[in-house]
Amino acid sequence: MKLLLFNILFLFSAFEMHQYHVSKTDVTFKPIEKTLQITMHIFIDDLEHAFEKQGQSKLFLSTEKEKKDANSLIVKYIQSNFLIKLNNKPVVYDFIGKETSNDKQALWVYLEVKNVKDVKNMLIENKILTEAFSDQKNIVQINVPSKKQGYFLLDKSKTSETAVF
Repeated sequence: MKLLLFNILFLFSAFEMHQYHVSKTDVTFKPIEKTLQITMHIFIDDLEHAFEKQGQSKLFLSTEKEKKDANSLIVKYIQSNFLIKLNNKPVVYDFIGKETSNDKQALWVYLEVKNVKDVKNMLIENKILTEAFSDQKNIVQINVPSKKQGYFLLDKSKTSETAVF
């Protein structure tokens, strides 16, 4: 049922003038690499709107006019609005990069946490775009091999959730 809800929300949000404000984050534990790999899908126009609400001039994300400091502003924004506690301890993630989605409407943002030996529990706080849109939904999926998956639908009223493995 949750997967069906995600697919419906994601399909509706993919239209050029999307009615729904949604982001999707996948957090995957890779035991051989000892990393958490984090992938975020965020709509460009929504992210631009959030920056403009903070007084930032237009970044022109994913265009030839993109501001030179766009990556650092995105990283700062994500660090302020996305937190992971792994085994009850906050972790630091590295910005790996970003790329434009095939339909040119969203960004894929890639983050990584290194030196992860095991995952017993994980708290995710995701406030991405909740300050900009009252109806913002942030879907989070946690994948840990050989253990159950965590799946959350977060919003302005509930910005965090913990999965125990």
